[in-house]
Amino acid sequence: MIKIKDIPALAESDDFTLVFCTFLDDFKRSKNKSELISEKPEKGILKNKEYCMLACAAHKLANDSGITPPEWIYDETFKLKNPAYAFDTKNKEYQIYLKETSPEEYSQRNLFYGGNVLQRV
Repeated sequence: MIKIKDIPALAESDDFTLVFCTFLDDFKRSKNKSELISEKPEKGILKNKEYCMLACAAHKLANDSGITPPEWIYDETFKLKNPAYAFDTKNKEYQIYLKETSPEEYSQRNLFYGGNVLQRV
């Protein structure tokens, strides 16, 4: 099982999105979900937006699972100074849509990826 703290190291040799999606799959199957998000990912090679995404995901997954969110997610280093949108869109209408539909756990960190951000098929 991949823990959220392991994603930066694993992304050094693999694609961030692939590693993140594998983590989401592991989280869904896990019986001890809090263990997978309890430890803070250390800063390394990832972009600030990707670190922010990890905090947003941990926060949303905790809330959706009825577990206490880990303290590390409230660290200001996991919040973006400027808004970031899915696909780096510049389309104002799409940006408005993303702002309206993004979960609060994402919006409060200035990351707007829409309501299905953690949905896996």
